[in-house]
Amino acid sequence: MSKLDDLGAWRAFLMFAKTGSLTAAAQSLNVDASVVSRAISALEKSLGCELIHHSVRPLQLTETGKIVVKRMGQIVKAHDSLMQKLIDDNSALTGNIRLSSAPGFAARRLTPLLQEFQKLHPQITVEILSGFSAADVQKGACDVATITGEPTLPGLCYMSHGRNVYLPVASPDYISRHGMPIEPANLRQHTGLVYTGPVREETKVLVRGTRTEPINFASAIRSMDILAIRSALLEGMGVAVDMPLVQIHEDIVAGRLVAILPGWFHPPAECFIVASHEAWHMKRVRIFLEWYAKAMQSLFASYEAEVSALVGLPPDKAAVDRSQLYRT
Repeated sequence: MSKLDDLGAWRAFLMFAKTGSLTAAAQSLNVDASVVSRAISALEKSLGCELIHHSVRPLQLTETGKIVVKRMGQIVKAHDSLMQKLIDDNSALTGNIRLSSAPGFAARRLTPLLQEFQKLHPQITVEILSGFSAADVQKGACDVATITGEPTLPGLCYMSHGRNVYLPVASPDYISRHGMPIEPANLRQHTGLVYTGPVREETKVLVRGTRTEPINFASAIRSMDILAIRSALLEGMGVAVDMPLVQIHEDIVAGRLVAILPGWFHPPAECFIVASHEAWHMKRVRIFLEWYAKAMQSLFASYEAEVSALVGLPPDKAAVDRSQLYRT
């Protein structure tokens, strides 16, 4: 078979054109740079012309290469679209999905959501994991994961599941004994309950408008378990400046916890549902990811609506279109 008929070679060339280097193209394709180089050389040999200026650094496309990128890119895209349609038309919605979620959310909120999904698709099973990162998704360690912050690694598909709001809170009992902190400087007289888990970095500062203030407690209890911190809050053991609303909305509504530090927040974080390009080719993963993202958006919005009359919430300044699927 002529190298000109080798879609893998054309994909290597197109990835080089997209990334601008052999190394980056190889990383995106999960192959050695020498594989990309040999594929492009073979195409040039078969064509009888250069697609890349090999004598300049950084490597650049020739005029012929630029034309080929435009035309061959359309051909490869059409091929992929046809293959995906054939796969979809012949794929039943069955099988297993490995889903990674934040441990605290998985423990208290996830199962009811998955029950709703399984009513719609009873032949799909969902295996709950926790602690996986975008890099783990990229490597295929799980099929779908929830991560904080927009993905930047190549080879991923993702949708927003909405923002995670973090609130400074304490129990009424703690406040009656120790007073209400109004400004971050007041935290020097209080015990802090500090999250140090894998989902996000420890909160070091709070923000109010254009002001930023550091956090300094008189003493601190640190934990990697967000549910342990919630329990300590309810028992009046200290204050937390960054409790996820998803974990405490019913506590606020019931009056078991109250907001402190009025107007001061750990900035909200946009969270995303992520899958690899390879996992996305599975119909069950596509169906689940889109359903899960919309379900999570609705759930998190409902939490904000429940507490909005009781506590101040930071304005929602979404940096992405939450209805769209994105690719890296």
